[in-house]
Amino acid sequence: MESPIIQPNLTDNLPHDEGFGSTSGSNAPVTAAVPSAANAQPESTYAQPGTVLVIPRTLFNYVIIGIVFFVLGAVIGGAGVGALFNANSTENQALITSAVSQAVADAGGSAAAKTGLQPGQKYDITVNDTDPIYGDPNSPVTIVEFSDFHCPYCGRFVKETLKPLMDAYEGKAKLIFRNYPILGQGSVLAALAGGCARDQGKFWEFHDLVFADQQDLTRDAFVKYAGEMNLDVDTFTKCFDQQDHMSEIQADYTYAQNLGATGTPTFFINGHYVSGAQPYAVFAEAIDKELGAVEESKPAGTTATS
Repeated sequence: MESPIIQPNLTDNLPHDEGFGSTSGSNAPVTAAVPSAANAQPESTYAQPGTVLVIPRTLFNYVIIGIVFFVLGAVIGGAGVGALFNANSTENQALITSAVSQAVADAGGSAAAKTGLQPGQKYDITVNDTDPIYGDPNSPVTIVEFSDFHCPYCGRFVKETLKPLMDAYEGKAKLIFRNYPILGQGSVLAALAGGCARDQGKFWEFHDLVFADQQDLTRDAFVKYAGEMNLDVDTFTKCFDQQDHMSEIQADYTYAQNLGATGTPTFFINGHYVSGAQPYAVFAEAIDKELGAVEESKPAGTTATS
């Protein structure tokens, strides 16, 4: 069992990786580190004897959040903001504004902050015709995964659980992949490249190559993969450079946020929420439960098929 590493910061309730394996047996997030100012209080050069300079906590929180996002903006700008979310896009500015607002609310202890999804609860989940499907599209059980190509727990699910699970439930369960790129520039670039591979019918091959090396999420790596998969490399590269699938990625991201997803991977099995890269047995139990519900809903005299 792995013990979670929890690093408190002003954005604890913003998206993070979702894993499992705490010492208490509960699922616990591993939060991404966020730049912050030193904890020590500055000394006042001009303080008079007998006086104390007191900075209200709310003001202090606003200052720290401002510094964090200023530094983040400078780094992204220097690295080429066009490769991340288009800086001039109204939609992307709205996403950034939303993240800042959430951080401010959390820092101030706002009761309006989202409580997140509830394990086992059923949600009305929609999918798109263009979402990649693993398995028989007519399978009665639908698993919707919100994933990030840079997320280590998503990688764990792919390497340890995905194929054995889909092989065991062939014809009974299918998995639909949706993007939730929460871990920075590489996450977004990989999602863009995944869309371009999907255009040429090779999404799952691309998916497996990227999760085999999650540290190399670069244009050069994606173009190399396109060649290895025998794609039309020129078409793939043009699609990637033009960010043809950016609007789809933004839509997936916004949809997951509106659901209340706070990390990756996030799963819904026939709408029932499952948090993180759980062991095979957890997914199998959930699928079996849904298959049983399907059988119970069939008219009397209907013969089950395998």
